[in-house]
Amino acid sequence: MPKIQAKLPAYLAEAFEDLYAEDGLLVLGRGMGLFQVFAAFCYFYADYKCENGHVALVAAEEKEKECDRVRKYDGINQVSMGSTKPISKSCTSTVVRPLVFILGLRESECVSLMNQLQAWGVDPVILPTLLTSDSGLAQDRAAMYRRGGVFVVTSRILIVDLLNQVVQGSEIECFLVYHAETITQLSTEAFILRIYKNQHGHRQIVKKDDIERTTELSHKKYSTVTSAAGAIKTFSSQPSDLLDGFAKVDKVLKSLQVRRLYLYPRFHATVADELDLYQPQVEELHVNLTPLMKEMQHAIASAVQTCIRELKKATTLIQWSDPEVSIKNCLTKNFDNAIYNQLEQEWHKLKFSTRQLVTDLRTLRKLFQFLVEYDCVSFYKLIRNLRTSSSNSRSPSMWLLTPAADLLFRKAKERIYVIQRSNVSSETVSTPSLIPILEENPKLKLLRKILTEIQADWKDKNLNESKRIIGGSQILVMVKDVKSLDVVKSYLVQGKDRMMSLRWLNYLEKINERTRAVIKDAGISTVLGDESRLLMEEESRLRNQLFGNRSRGMKRKRPFSIVPSWLKQRRKVNEEMNRGKLAIPHNSSIDEAIFETEIEYNGEKNDDENLEDYVDSESCDNEDLLFTAQPMREFRVALHTYSDVEEAGYNLLLDSVKPMYVVLFDLDAAFVRSLEIHTNSLYHDTKSSTSNVKSCDLSLSCKVYFMVIKNAAEERSFLKSLEREQNAFERLIQHKKSMPVSATFLGGTSQEILQARGNYDGTYSSGMLPLSVDTRSHQFQRQRRSDKERRLIVVDVREFRSALPSILHQQEMKLAPETLIVGDFVLSPVHCVERKSIGDLFGSFTSGRLYTQAESMSKHYKCPCLLIEFDPGKSFSLQSVNELGGSIKQDSISSRLSLLLIHFPKLRILWSRGPFETVKIFKSLKTNFDEPDIHRAIEMGKEDSFEAAVEGSAENEINEAARDMLLRFPGINSNSARKIIDRCDSIAELVAMTREDLKSLLGPKIGQRLFTFRF
Repeated sequence: MPKIQAKLPAYLAEAFEDLYAEDGLLVLGRGMGLFQVFAAFCYFYADYKCENGHVALVAAEEKEKECDRVRKYDGINQVSMGSTKPISKSCTSTVVRPLVFILGLRESECVSLMNQLQAWGVDPVILPTLLTSDSGLAQDRAAMYRRGGVFVVTSRILIVDLLNQVVQGSEIECFLVYHAETITQLSTEAFILRIYKNQHGHRQIVKKDDIERTTELSHKKYSTVTSAAGAIKTFSSQPSDLLDGFAKVDKVLKSLQVRRLYLYPRFHATVADELDLYQPQVEELHVNLTPLMKEMQHAIASAVQTCIRELKKATTLIQWSDPEVSIKNCLTKNFDNAIYNQLEQEWHKLKFSTRQLVTDLRTLRKLFQFLVEYDCVSFYKLIRNLRTSSSNSRSPSMWLLTPAADLLFRKAKERIYVIQRSNVSSETVSTPSLIPILEENPKLKLLRKILTEIQADWKDKNLNESKRIIGGSQILVMVKDVKSLDVVKSYLVQGKDRMMSLRWLNYLEKINERTRAVIKDAGISTVLGDESRLLMEEESRLRNQLFGNRSRGMKRKRPFSIVPSWLKQRRKVNEEMNRGKLAIPHNSSIDEAIFETEIEYNGEKNDDENLEDYVDSESCDNEDLLFTAQPMREFRVALHTYSDVEEAGYNLLLDSVKPMYVVLFDLDAAFVRSLEIHTNSLYHDTKSSTSNVKSCDLSLSCKVYFMVIKNAAEERSFLKSLEREQNAFERLIQHKKSMPVSATFLGGTSQEILQARGNYDGTYSSGMLPLSVDTRSHQFQRQRRSDKERRLIVVDVREFRSALPSILHQQEMKLAPETLIVGDFVLSPVHCVERKSIGDLFGSFTSGRLYTQAESMSKHYKCPCLLIEFDPGKSFSLQSVNELGGSIKQDSISSRLSLLLIHFPKLRILWSRGPFETVKIFKSLKTNFDEPDIHRAIEMGKEDSFEAAVEGSAENEINEAARDMLLRFPGINSNSARKIIDRCDSIAELVAMTREDLKSLLGPKIGQRLFTFRF
């Protein structure tokens, strides 16, 4: 057994052994240690110096076989196959590091992988190498591939390297695929694995035939660590995603080129026996919602019911059969997915008001969570920002017009303040007064009680100062995200009264700033409503109460409406990261409301230096992972967020902090299971070093506090996630019993045999990139295809994010991945295609990018084509019939397409129902045309291209807008425009020319007309 298995719990070591013995898909529950198994495989393949590493295990067997073959052919036969004598030096060869690729790993998970391997003591020299677009040219990557090692690479880079033969599939030892549940038959990862398995099968057969044809020993050295079949290890911690759709798990296994399914749920016998052996002390604490919060929760639920009823009424032709679409299940993301899946096929035909209802349901689902997570002031600000952004939109949110919304706003305000009028006689005018309420979040109040209890327990244990410092942070508080962390930190450092007073003051400053602006614009200063006047008086009173005389002269340096630069940068980064993703429609209202709330609070911390001087805490940076608060001087408290640590780093966090107390302010099933694994690992480590286990039970005890709000969204969401995962594993277990074996794994390697023997053609002339074969048709028996058939397509490397290149390869097309400036696909010397999906088409019209692309294609190719590719699962229409109307609308997609064709008459539009239909279109366009010139396609659009140098570079350097304006002048045609462009650098120079200069340049008649038009 490799020594790396000793670092894993028993059930993870068993999973490691099963997956190493035969390729397959390993599925574990969230937080069950899947990332540790994944890191163990990285360690196993990377540590080539280890005696129990992969290189040592495989090299010993391969060297013995090779030496025996040498003795057999040379007639030596001195050592039999079972001999234990040492191998002679002549039979030894240099150990080559295996080439292993990691796919599907996110950026944050890469950091966690490096940290995990370093924690295991891996030599920094053999740590995985991260390959990005900044990793150099193809030649540089080829040199790294030849040295071997473990590489974390994006699928786009690797597929381009495989197609360009920068790396051969036969040289790759293994693929490690994380997040395997996201792999589909048309994904780039499936494209890579298909090429990898085909090339390995081709190499295996050719090598066998060479041995049979000759009795002489070839002097060619094969790598001793390369498996003839190729290894693929895949991992997933989302069992429910493997059941999303018809036969999803079978399709995933087929795409991954594996046949085995390994399941390790929490109720697995091996898992339960180990984790139930020693568990942490758990104390579950329940707290009730306040009466006002209960009324607000009922109001949100009523608004959800109204939106669901209106949505079903607006979509009468759709049968709502999904049980997830109900008020009981509206607390999880599956609720959004269930609604979108029902409407996906008819989404483009829906009215804007109907699509707005889907967005409103997502907003209301988040409000359930924010009601529990936010303090009363933050939540009221959030819903006010929602109402403001909705009122400024084209179609306001329907739920904001319901009585439930009025109740929600009224009760949210009552949590902050109420206005009371004194009871006086009817002859006297009543005097209103503002009474601040500032209702405390029940979870924060419970957190203070828990920390007080821990403090008392800490004193009872009588730990000295040295142990407290050496042990690190003894109390770990886990919160959901940075916003919740900021609330908890402020509460612990400042206390309840000061924290709420500061947030209340911040809210008053914003409201009163708008009131003062209205008064200033109106030119009046005495007409104010009672509530506005009381809020302004409350601001002065509260400021004096917090800061006394020192508050005089304190002015906000930046208005609330101005967005700070650091928040602008964060929003820009998020937009770039989410660009191109196909998901549920973006909810701009709720995101903008949250963003406005962050501006207000972060503006108070970062821009108001005078106010910050009197806050009794350290400055808070949103990017920090660790905050240390010391409201109680006897012990230390560490605050961490689930969003920053993520599931891959939970075990590392617990190993580094080693907490004695863990407070789960927000619930997360993955972290709870990580606590179980951490506690058992401490128990086993102590058991191996101490004979008396009972004596160390007290020191190993880790007390965990569960904070749960009864009948709230958080509790229901937590229980629903556990129930969904258990049901998914049960269904997978039943499916595994009757799961058929894919035809890909039956009957050997028939496809590779045909390719190796020459009965079937490969993608390239060398035959090293085999094609996919449809064994169900008679074409499977045909001979080598004619060389006259045209199959070459030049593909832009950026298009490998889509499924079309993979389908082109399946349909026996030869791909040449290059970086193209003009177009996405070059089919022939005259055909250039710009591919647009529906979402990309609308975005390109909005940004104006499509105009520039059409202009470039029209300039360099005789037949430029715009390919509009629809999703096969959606309707084949750009817009609904209801949106057409009786009049022409300038912003309509049909009008924009018409204007595009008017400007570029050579442009042809190709309509495709899906990527498979696109392949048929490409094949028909390539008929009777020559193959494209790869080098010419690359040079198209470059200023230093050969064609531009011959025709003159002035055409490519002119301002297109100025040229179009010039052609609209009276008497100006293309010839006279060329003369003006050669003479003048701008329109201003043309206007400054005299009458004589114009006549000499353009002739007497045209020069006089232009001079007269100018004045």
